[in-house]
Amino acid sequence: MPIFLQPPFASFSIVMMVLALHYQLGPWPVLFRVPALSMAFLGVGLGLVVLARTYFTLRKTTLFVGRTSSQLVCDGPFRISRNPMYVGVVLCLLGMSFWFGTLPSLLAPVLSFCVLNFFHIPREEAMLRAHFGDAYHSYTRQVRRWL
Repeated sequence: MPIFLQPPFASFSIVMMVLALHYQLGPWPVLFRVPALSMAFLGVGLGLVVLARTYFTLRKTTLFVGRTSSQLVCDGPFRISRNPMYVGVVLCLLGMSFWFGTLPSLLAPVLSFCVLNFFHIPREEAMLRAHFGDAYHSYTRQVRRWL
């Protein structure tokens, strides 16, 4: 199955659709708004994305879905999640939701999670399983997909 959008662009597209919905069909009632929690989620999420990306860069392995990885990265943030970059993206989107506090803003993290969990991650896992075999299988038994 071809990859039409790399995961960051898929999540960005979802955010843009949600923002268009928010502004074009609004005003929406604020259900909740917690700026401090929003900033915390954004900070932790962004930090996790940058840290995980740094580990990929240091190991000189690809960041692009569909390209063969040169190494199986299992240390750093990858000790607690097989997908720390995706966890970081969803945390950032949750931060956005807590900032806006409206119903459309809740769609971004939910839709991104679904796209990542049901489309991108299974494809990546199949590629990693085929390339790394038992090493990847062992890793999946020790570390959860999300948290």
